[in-house]
Amino acid sequence: MIVNRVFARANAWTFEIPAIKELLNRYVKDGRGWVDPFAGKSRLCEYRNDMNPEREQPSKQEAEVFANFLYHSRRDLNGVLFDPPYSYRQVSEHYKQLGLKATSMDTSANFTIRVKRAIAPIIKPGGYAISFGWNTNGFGKCLGFEIVEILVVAHGLTHNDTLVTVERKL
Repeated sequence: MIVNRVFARANAWTFEIPAIKELLNRYVKDGRGWVDPFAGKSRLCEYRNDMNPEREQPSKQEAEVFANFLYHSRRDLNGVLFDPPYSYRQVSEHYKQLGLKATSMDTSANFTIRVKRAIAPIIKPGGYAISFGWNTNGFGKCLGFEIVEILVVAHGLTHNDTLVTVERKL
C-alpha cells in the first residue's frame, strides 16, 4: 500500500486540488465506465449525477436512486469516484439549500452505505473505488475491495485534511 501526504489549499471542488487531480489522472484516464454519484461540476466520469439542479449533470437524482438505477441496468463499471458530503451537517446544509429536509436516513452512516452497496457489485474485478472524506473507510473488504493507495491532503490552519482512499475490487 502506498501512503502519501501533501499540502494544498482547501477547495470546495475536491477534484481541482492539484495532488488529487494528479491521482485521478493516473486512475480514471478517459472516464469511460466510471461513475460519480456526487459529481458537483466534475465531468471526469461517463456516468454522472448531482441532485442540485444548477449543476449541469446528466442525472439529477438522490445518489441512492442513481446508484440503484445503475445496479438494475447492470452496468459493468471500471470504477467509482465517491465524494459525498463529508459530515451529516454538510448533508443537512445541502438538502436545505435545495429546499428539502434531510431525514435521519440522510444524516446517518446509512447515507453512504446504501449508495456503496448498490455500486460495489457492478464494479469489475480489478476496477477501482476512489473515496474522499475525513476518514479512510472507503468501500472496504466486506464489499470486496482492498486498499492500494491513501493520499492525505493537509490544508493547514483549522481545516480537516482531505483523505483519499484508492481501493481495487478483488
